[in-house]
Amino acid sequence: MKIFMYLAISLLLWPTWVKANENTETIITNPANSAQDSRFEYPMLLLQEALERTVDRFGPYKIQQYPTPVSRQRALVKLMNGEITVFDAATRQEWETAALPIRIPLRKGLQGYRLFLIRSEDQKKFNQINTLDDLLRFRMGGGQQWSTTLALKRLNIDVIGGNAYEPLFKMLIQNRFDYFPRGVNEAFREKEEHENIYPNLRVEENLALYMPLPTYFFISPLKPKLAKRIEIGLLSMIEDGTFEKIFSTYHQRDLKKANLSARKILKIQNLNLSNETPLDKAELWYQP
Repeated sequence: MKIFMYLAISLLLWPTWVKANENTETIITNPANSAQDSRFEYPMLLLQEALERTVDRFGPYKIQQYPTPVSRQRALVKLMNGEITVFDAATRQEWETAALPIRIPLRKGLQGYRLFLIRSEDQKKFNQINTLDDLLRFRMGGGQQWSTTLALKRLNIDVIGGNAYEPLFKMLIQNRFDYFPRGVNEAFREKEEHENIYPNLRVEENLALYMPLPTYFFISPLKPKLAKRIEIGLLSMIEDGTFEKIFSTYHQRDLKKANLSARKILKIQNLNLSNETPLDKAELWYQP
């Protein structure tokens, strides 16, 4: 019950969490890309808890969202110059080189299990898919700067789309592409957030596409002390089980709906991972 109360209170306070005095550090994080965009609620819960645990050692803080949407490329520029100080994103080698990655998969790799948003009338077509080759006969949509898209393109898989998040839902409904792969943590929420606008939006019932895809906190290279602080907080949460409790509580509804063990999971490589990806630490990864 305590963890549920914590989550509820934290969500009411997000996106600005303040413990302020004259020495307060302001932490600027991901902007929302639309009024419907709830993708950053969960990492903000982790960030809040990591910072809260380290107040005695590092001092007070406040968290604010960057005020306007930014593309993935612009986000990295702003991270490098300190306009954004903490950014939650799926990893890629460019980011690991230019920023300070905390190599703890925030969603335990859950975002690497991709379910498909489709048009309701197309479910029968997707029922016929048995292999990756079958799937790739259909047109895939996605953001052109997303880490998943770059990984797919390195496998010579074509992805149709643009740089903006919200128009992709309209493109799907308008038959510009056939399916929109979304993380387990995203698909059902996005379907619910958009069904009033696009009533024939549906989460495909039988398939999942999997690639190893850790999401990290990336810290501005101008803020090494902040990177150390957040890492210490996250490791403390893993050690006492709080990290797992927050993960399980926040994602339990989506995991139940996804029912991954009953789906046909098509696996592909992620050639964008660095050699420092902690793939050998099974405790950091979700296992269906």
